[in-house]
Amino acid sequence: MEDLNTNTSESIDFGKLRTIVRSNLFWLVLIFISANAVSILYVRYTKDVYQSESEIKLDFKQDASELGIREMVPDKNLDLISGEIETIESKLFLNTVIDSLDLHISYLSVGNFLNEELYKSSPFSVTFTRLSPSLHNIPFSIEEKNSDTFELRLGADGPVATGSFGRLMTIGDAELIVNRTTGRAFQNYNNYSFVYNSREALLDYLINNLSVEPLNFNAKTIRVSFVDKNPMKARDLVNGIDSLYLQYSNEQKNLANKQKIDWLNNELSQIETEMAGYEDYFENFTLKNKTSDLKDDLKKTISQINRIDSQRFELSKRIAEINELLNNVAVGDFYLNNVQRKAIPETVNKNLEKLQPLILEMDRIKLSYSETTLAYRQKEIEIKTIRDALFKELTNLKNEWLQRLQDLNNAKSRLENAFANMPDKNTQFNKKQRFYKLNEEIYLTLMQHKSEFEIAQAGSTPDFKLLSTATLPVVPIAPKKFLIYGIGFVAGIVLNIFLIGILYLVNDKITNADEVERLTGVPLLGIVTKLRRQPSSGIHIIDHPKSMVSEAMRTLRTNLDFFSVNATKKVIAISSTVSGEGKSFIALNLGGIMALSRKKVVLLDLDMRKTKSNSISDQVDEAKGVSTVLIRKHIWQECVVKTAIENLDFIPSGPQPPNPSELLLNGEFTNMLEGLKEKYDFILLDTPPVGLVTDGIMAMKRADISIYVFRANYSKKEFLKNLQRVLKLNKFTNVTTVLNALPPMHEGYYGAGYYETETRDSVIKKFFKRA
Repeated sequence: MEDLNTNTSESIDFGKLRTIVRSNLFWLVLIFISANAVSILYVRYTKDVYQSESEIKLDFKQDASELGIREMVPDKNLDLISGEIETIESKLFLNTVIDSLDLHISYLSVGNFLNEELYKSSPFSVTFTRLSPSLHNIPFSIEEKNSDTFELRLGADGPVATGSFGRLMTIGDAELIVNRTTGRAFQNYNNYSFVYNSREALLDYLINNLSVEPLNFNAKTIRVSFVDKNPMKARDLVNGIDSLYLQYSNEQKNLANKQKIDWLNNELSQIETEMAGYEDYFENFTLKNKTSDLKDDLKKTISQINRIDSQRFELSKRIAEINELLNNVAVGDFYLNNVQRKAIPETVNKNLEKLQPLILEMDRIKLSYSETTLAYRQKEIEIKTIRDALFKELTNLKNEWLQRLQDLNNAKSRLENAFANMPDKNTQFNKKQRFYKLNEEIYLTLMQHKSEFEIAQAGSTPDFKLLSTATLPVVPIAPKKFLIYGIGFVAGIVLNIFLIGILYLVNDKITNADEVERLTGVPLLGIVTKLRRQPSSGIHIIDHPKSMVSEAMRTLRTNLDFFSVNATKKVIAISSTVSGEGKSFIALNLGGIMALSRKKVVLLDLDMRKTKSNSISDQVDEAKGVSTVLIRKHIWQECVVKTAIENLDFIPSGPQPPNPSELLLNGEFTNMLEGLKEKYDFILLDTPPVGLVTDGIMAMKRADISIYVFRANYSKKEFLKNLQRVLKLNKFTNVTTVLNALPPMHEGYYGAGYYETETRDSVIKKFFKRA
């Protein structure tokens, strides 16, 4: 017999594939439906994307030479189209677009799954007077309370504030005004929000959605397209980019002239400032010196110095006379000449005239009275009073003249300094006049060059042609519904194939009869289909005599006639690798079929290690059985139990012994078989699993025919190796196999309606039952 490995086919086992498909039909259908459902939901909850585009023709002309001015515009780029595409897609140009178009605030209608931008259709508008950068890109939720007020929430869990339409309000680090939009009203079923977009977010938005592509290099045409979920916004952005491109491109192409003009403007501004300084100097010089002729000023200064000297001399003379008068008053000499009297004030002259008679009168009193008399003292006080007043007046007059003398000295010093500086002022004045004339000449020259550059700049204008303007897109470019549906359909099929492949590779169970015959080389006695319902009496052929299982048992009984044709009494051992493969079910129902054909049949339960939980008869005495017969406690006739089928007897396993293998080895087991052969036509041995214990091997050695049972989708393929090993070691030649519990290919297996089957379920009910 060939080894299992050498018999293994490398080809695909289609029977196994069919079995896997049938057993996992629920999951395959579920995966297919899920894949298509995902595609449907994706289309349903994905917003349509629209694309608006325009076509531009670029052709720069140099028209400055038409005015007779030397061309100052730089040569065109060799790769004009590539340069223009880079210009439009550059961040510098896109920043210009952001500044020119109103994109900073986005108004949204918030849904459960999707948000829709209310581009130019919002029922309100927002103006920020102050906004912290930390609040950029954070949504503000707004809810209308009534016609005058609204509630504003910052972020998902931020602060909440109530404000009035058209009035300044504060929330967090933001100050803003919310105004109603004329002609639009808040909808009760909508939730609204707005976001202040940062410059970085807007740049990313423009870069990701803007596309500039060359159409024809020879014709110098390019296409500008923009995609957005709002078709009107996509169209407006393309139009805005086209408009700004004309201005921006012209500025960039004339950047050299612009820089020269800017430099000239800067130089002209500096020269104007210097000339204004010179003009201010000339004005201030004239106002300060009262003339612009310094020679005449020299003569005037000398005349003023002489006049001050005369005043100083006269004033010094008067001060000397005051000092002399003060000394005379101190010694009692009050005589003044006419010149001196004219130099002093009238009050001083009057006090002097009063003082002289009083002094003479005091001298007369002094001759007649002593100095301690009252008259003498009164005169003395009167004289002292007038003298003090006279001293005070003379002292004040002296101080006044001294101050005037000081002022004259200062004035003389200033005139002398001015006189000394006049030659230098004249030199400085003439120097500034020369610089002023030089700047004036330079200014006129630069103004002339500036005019030339401005004319040249005006002459270099791009011939910007819009071959097709941006239109309002009607049909979305994404999502591509039929493509997504197709992907979902194909994905469902591919995932199912992938799942089937994995299940095929990991499935090590026996799935069809071909595997049993092909991989073991042992004849297949027959196939028993899978039960739909368990028999109520424990014997299926009695409960459902016309079922597919019952007919399979009849087939097994017929096929057994082809084995050991010379034996009149047949001992049939029924075994399997492990428990749960259905050997006891096969033994019981096969015995019942034989008994129904008027053969006397006895079924022995040799699995003394495990008592059957489902008894085939209520008359079974657990204290009697095969184990008690083998130890000669009972005879086999005492242990026979009648079943519900005539001619079918049953001998249970009896109490569990400690040494079942040794019991089968003694001669009593052979004697029991010989005794049973005298009474029964067929002896069925329900053995223990040979893959677990050796008891089954011993029973198979005593049997004329051994039936080895495999259970479809339960028994592993390695059990086939176990059968090969058992056959090889024990030299068995009378072994056949049965595949149990094989699911039917379809409803009405072995002929629709030919056999007695359970009531047919609906397709859906049968589908979920199979799952």
